[in-house]
Amino acid sequence: MTRWLKIARAEFLRDITTALRYPVELFTGVFILYILFMGLYTGARMLAGRQVLQGDMDALIIGYTMWFFAVLAINTMSTDIESEARQGTLEQVCLHAPNYLGLLWVRAVIQLAMGAGMVVFLSVLIQLTTRHFLHITWSMVPALIIVVALSVIELCGVGLILGGLSLLFKRIGQLSSVVQFGLFFLAYTQVNTLPGSWPQVLSHLPLVRGVALLRHLCTPGGSTTQATGDLLLLLLDTVAYAAVGSLAFALAERAARRAGTLSHY
Repeated sequence: MTRWLKIARAEFLRDITTALRYPVELFTGVFILYILFMGLYTGARMLAGRQVLQGDMDALIIGYTMWFFAVLAINTMSTDIESEARQGTLEQVCLHAPNYLGLLWVRAVIQLAMGAGMVVFLSVLIQLTTRHFLHITWSMVPALIIVVALSVIELCGVGLILGGLSLLFKRIGQLSSVVQFGLFFLAYTQVNTLPGSWPQVLSHLPLVRGVALLRHLCTPGGSTTQATGDLLLLLLDTVAYAAVGSLAFALAERAARRAGTLSHY
């Protein structure tokens, strides 16, 4: 336990040092995300009209901020592996870490916790710009944190699958981009409007149930009591994605070690 706390401290200090030494990259990334949202908002406003769009602003803001979490999760679990392989440090990390899969989960907790501050800043900036504010009460904050945390863990499971592919094939940047684009689509998909059994099937995909719960909780009159069933289903989905992702990554790491390709790029 003490060793993992030391590893967590080292990863935290590394991330802080990197952010302080390369502040331009950090602020540029936030600025680009802000510009992308404003382009999305302006285009939707021109097509739908301001009065029509106001009713969908909650979905627009919540979906975009959750997609930002999705990008962070995938970058932590897969893109960083590709970068370490390119830099030549992947094998060193794998040899010295007590467990590389555990190290990735520690990195995910630290980087996503730090990214949460960026998400809050970006969300506040967007709301100030659009003059549309989410209906969030203090009583709802614990439920919102739980939903976001479960959704992010679910996304980390997806990222681990991509991370395993990164260990085997080293360069999967295009595939990661496709997955991120797909998650962007899922963040704005309202499955309840689909016919037949599609809502029950698609609600198990990443982000779908979490975003729907956040919309419900941020709606005036929304309560955690009404969302208890969906919270339990989200918990089950999260456990399933985390378990499958961890298993897929462990198998891919084992195959890469046997093939001796951890140090090859």
